[in-house]
Amino acid sequence: MGPSPGFGIRDRLRESGPFLFSWASLPGVALAGQLARLPFEGVALDLQHGLIGFSEAAAMAQAVTALARPLIVRTLSADPGLVGQALDMGASVVIAPLINSASEAERLVQAAKFPPRGGRSWGGYAGVQASGLAAADYLREANDLTMVFAMIETRLALARVKEIAAVEGLDGLFVGPNDLSIALSAGEEIATAGPETLSAMRDIAAAARARGLIAGAFAGRASNISVYEQLGYRFLAAATDVEMLRQGAAAVLEG
Repeated sequence: MGPSPGFGIRDRLRESGPFLFSWASLPGVALAGQLARLPFEGVALDLQHGLIGFSEAAAMAQAVTALARPLIVRTLSADPGLVGQALDMGASVVIAPLINSASEAERLVQAAKFPPRGGRSWGGYAGVQASGLAAADYLREANDLTMVFAMIETRLALARVKEIAAVEGLDGLFVGPNDLSIALSAGEEIATAGPETLSAMRDIAAAARARGLIAGAFAGRASNISVYEQLGYRFLAAATDVEMLRQGAAAVLEG
């Protein structure tokens, strides 16, 4: 018996077309279950800027993985314990924020991958169950079934992006266009589709492509999805829970 479809994300990313997923910032098991039923390919839990704590995230994770949907977790930081927790709760993708150097990317890989590629600690019982595999099979296959993305969102990370992309075991680069545009403008503006932001994103996508990595980004709206896809981004956060609520309310009020 093979792994759950929720752990087939690497194979899916070899196919054409963007992988679009929803983004949860609000806590709630029912919310997670509803997001998993929407016509997106996966669900992300935002533990960095969202209001979701670990206990809430663990319960939300089960609501997503029970439906065999890929679970994506943006951790609070690249701390090895937090990365391990995300994988242990059943994440097939971990996105770690504020990776500014190759050494930080290497630390991230060490936390996310079992030996010999890394030093991930064993104990992911919920993750093993979500994978649909026996424990021995999960241990053998987890490094390929799970993916780890380093966020590129500062001037320092942009200057070192080729070095970061060269870290063995890293699966992808993920751009936070809001923070990247704030950094590039020295705090003057948020311009997720501004010329300077898009130029930097083009360079990041090229660095990922040169190393066989997946380029991902937080899009957040339909117009950004099409623009980022043209730059070479395949793994895209399409819409947040809060934004979908806002758009739904606006649609009702506009009649």
